[in-house]
Amino acid sequence: MKAVKVIVKQMVLGVLAMVTAGCSTPTVHLYGRYLTEEQQTNVIQQLQSNLGDKSFNISVNQHQFPESINDTTIIYSPFISDPAIVHLLANELSNLDWQVTRTSALKEGNHWFQKNSIGVFLVPNRVNPHAGTLMRDMANLYRIEHNPSEDAPSEHDHVEYEKGEHGKSEQPRAARCETPLTLSLTLEGRYSFSEEVKTENYSYGTSGQWRMRAYPFIEMRPDTGGRWLYFEAQQESRHDQISQLHVTKLTPIEDYANLAGCQFVYGQRS
Repeated sequence: MKAVKVIVKQMVLGVLAMVTAGCSTPTVHLYGRYLTEEQQTNVIQQLQSNLGDKSFNISVNQHQFPESINDTTIIYSPFISDPAIVHLLANELSNLDWQVTRTSALKEGNHWFQKNSIGVFLVPNRVNPHAGTLMRDMANLYRIEHNPSEDAPSEHDHVEYEKGEHGKSEQPRAARCETPLTLSLTLEGRYSFSEEVKTENYSYGTSGQWRMRAYPFIEMRPDTGGRWLYFEAQQESRHDQISQLHVTKLTPIEDYANLAGCQFVYGQRS
């Protein structure tokens, strides 16, 4: 008899778990990469206030946008527990002067919205989320791009070449870079190298402040003071066996210490 009660109790708990899962609160993933702090705070407060009778969570991120999204868009899971909230969100955003141009279910680019979630991509007026010319577009973790061989690459290899005095192609700059450095640029305007940038006689340190007053040039002021570092940004598209890649490449303007000949890259799949 006791065993029967235990089995019945387990069955009841299982049913309750399924009911609870089926009625879980939707999560609105707010993509705030191109919002000011004031815009972000205002949107969150207004949605929570004006949709107070609806139960949902808001999670803010700074992820890059899929290539196919150029305007304010809502992407949602087809299995969302309360489908009406998608239309309510669109209407409320329009009331806040964020005109939603499109809503779509499940997937956009490499952004999947499964189970009980909604993605809200907000694009301010006169902002192109794919121009790659804003500080927030530059804020990423960059790694050194090494050429796997110093032999001359084939015509199908994707390599940037320098030009010699007579216009002849020379070795790729990245082929001469042997350092394992990484470079982090943050949205707060901080930069950091994974190792000290130095020569035998001079050190640029590992971190400092960065800014971009005019694209494509990035300025870095070391915490240690002294000489600044300057980089030039470049955008390009590449393809591999999986998909298309949008690549941001940073090249030092001068041969700074152990950065001589190096190129830093960050890539995102479309």
